[in-house]
Amino acid sequence: MDLTKLANEDPLNQIESKNLGNSTIRYVTFNVNGIKTLCNYHPWNKIDQDYDAMFTLLKADIITLQELKLSPSNISTIKNIGHLPHYKSFITLPKLKRGYSGVGVFIRIPSQDEPLHVKRALTVVKAEEGLSGYLSSSNGVKYRHLNEADHIGGYSDALDETLGLELDEQGRCVVIELANNTVIFSLYCPANSMGTEEGEIYRLKFLQTLLERCHNLKFKMGKEVVIMGDINVCLDLIDSAESISDRLKQNLIKSSLDGLKFEAMNYEECQMFKRNSTKARILLNKYTIPQLIFNYKDDIKPPPSNTNFLYDTTRYILGRKLNVYTVWNTMTNSRSINYGSRIDLILVSSYAMVKNISQADIWPFILGSDHCPIFTDFDVLEQEDNGETLPIVNKLNFEAKYYHKLSQMKDIASMFSRVKSQTSTSSVNSNTSTASSSSSTPDPELKRSSTSEIKKSSTIEYVSRKKPKKDDSAQKSIGNFFFSKSK
Repeated sequence: MDLTKLANEDPLNQIESKNLGNSTIRYVTFNVNGIKTLCNYHPWNKIDQDYDAMFTLLKADIITLQELKLSPSNISTIKNIGHLPHYKSFITLPKLKRGYSGVGVFIRIPSQDEPLHVKRALTVVKAEEGLSGYLSSSNGVKYRHLNEADHIGGYSDALDETLGLELDEQGRCVVIELANNTVIFSLYCPANSMGTEEGEIYRLKFLQTLLERCHNLKFKMGKEVVIMGDINVCLDLIDSAESISDRLKQNLIKSSLDGLKFEAMNYEECQMFKRNSTKARILLNKYTIPQLIFNYKDDIKPPPSNTNFLYDTTRYILGRKLNVYTVWNTMTNSRSINYGSRIDLILVSSYAMVKNISQADIWPFILGSDHCPIFTDFDVLEQEDNGETLPIVNKLNFEAKYYHKLSQMKDIASMFSRVKSQTSTSSVNSNTSTASSSSSTPDPELKRSSTSEIKKSSTIEYVSRKKPKKDDSAQKSIGNFFFSKSK
């Protein structure tokens, strides 16, 4: 598998290069709708279930996948998902309903020669399964009952244990804390697709618990938060093609090709959608910074209050652009006409992080699911040396290879052959010099995959145990062993 060649082919050649190389941290979220079926689609059918290669091709530093649809009995069949060469893996699976839901977050392992500020942005110091804190850590103690130095914190005091465990039994949340004081929530939020009263209560309680914990982390503990994943909520009217279509048919709104003009002309209806529609939307909008009819990139300010404190990073870059959707109904082939919804989000609480966003967008050209990936790039600026060092991190028991007891699958070639590392490495590095079609310099993301490429490109040297045949000309007739020649 030649990653350089694959990266320069459609559709991966549309993946943007990062502004500052490794000093730009790329966050990616993708609802894969079944990680086992993802690799049936182009271009993922060319990487032999190599998820390290997939993340590298997306140039991702922090990537979360939703709807893995795995169970404890088959997670080990996913090739090295817990032993990726360049990423740490953290995976939660449903406790009861097998082959449903499931969330994974994968963090790039920084190399030794990367600067400290990049290492701090990628070093995981704590990791927890679930949202409530009522699930137990490896030593049997519930996360929220661990010492303050050993847990992430921010747990809701109003949440009882029974409900907390119910919220976490479906494998919908992974929480990690980074060395730069940032907490990441990787999520697959409930949708209540059946529209039941019980399902709506569950959905609202999940969202309420999430947002209250994020609020506590920021305003009580001084930590920044990132919410990323399938949130299953459209924040604004312009995020839902169906809602726009319904209102146009009822003559409640007027059409416009410009998002800002659309919202200005239909301001009251847009406000009604945000504030007086579903309870889940009302709740999420209560915590996000309002953007209606203006691009807040033009006049970005710190959060005006400690209530609305989450920035929508996609809208920060794209503004009020219309037809920005991340999921489509596959039953009606609505993706081909871009009739969808925007429910996959990357929300951040940090004003400093938002100011340093260099790119954010959706990738509708990436197939394999009814959703498409979205990404946000944060430039990590070098800070003055204030004597800080990278913290010593103990074994993270929730890391997938430990938590799910995953063994590493070895390439059979590596068991029988020896690779000349210098020759192979120089060959791979020379091939990666054209890694990005938009850059004349080698792409460091593709260089990370050189080790795995070497293993796969190596050949098995076969050595026969059979003795070599003797020269036929020297072979004696069998008769000579029993009879002497007559003279």
